[in-house]
Amino acid sequence: MGNMLQRAKSILGTNTFTALYDKGYHTGSEFKTAHDLGVDVMVAVPGIPSTSQAPDPKYNVANFRYDPQKDCYICPEGEILTSSGRWFKGKNYKFKQYKTKVCEKCQKKAYCTRSKQHGKLVHRSEYTPYIEKNKQIVESNKEMYRRRQAIVEHPYGTIKRQWGYSYIMTKQGIERAESDVGLMFIAYNLRRIINILGPDVLKKHLQSLLSNILYFSELILSPYNDRKYFINQYLIFASQ
Repeated sequence: MGNMLQRAKSILGTNTFTALYDKGYHTGSEFKTAHDLGVDVMVAVPGIPSTSQAPDPKYNVANFRYDPQKDCYICPEGEILTSSGRWFKGKNYKFKQYKTKVCEKCQKKAYCTRSKQHGKLVHRSEYTPYIEKNKQIVESNKEMYRRRQAIVEHPYGTIKRQWGYSYIMTKQGIERAESDVGLMFIAYNLRRIINILGPDVLKKHLQSLLSNILYFSELILSPYNDRKYFINQYLIFASQ
């Protein structure tokens, strides 16, 4: 996501846009990159994995309130989970652990955690603030995200379900796969252009494009083709 945002920012010459993505792009470090670029993003929030679910959904970590001033979590029962302040190393990120001894004697422990020996243990990643910000934006702009789904997902549905391209022929390497998929998208785009503009208008545009290509090909092959001559001919053509 970060690379795409950087390219979009360079092409548009601004960062005053909002980029929408599906949940496959929901990665903490990428949210940090978007923040550094000054670009607003909306990424679909994935569901909670079964391994992270509490026996009772009421006690999922999402229902614990974080206090940034005191750097602690408050559970649904009002108990405070604190951190030693130590950062632990994950695979690609750092995180803190929050817990409380009250868990051992809490009557709701069986509803809150599956751990038999320890109480609830909450992990907070260095990227959690960016993840939480994204969730707030998505929840407050549900209609905008529905529009993204209608616009972006429709072509894939047409190509995969109606046209039957639910797989690709080339399997060896992403470059070959991209070529395969690229041909599908070219066919789709041409079909859309024909449906929107009509075959006659498309034909005129293609004829004009071909004329331009032939015109500049002659300029390039011309024996009089020095830099000044080429620029002058281009300016004459562009003014017509």
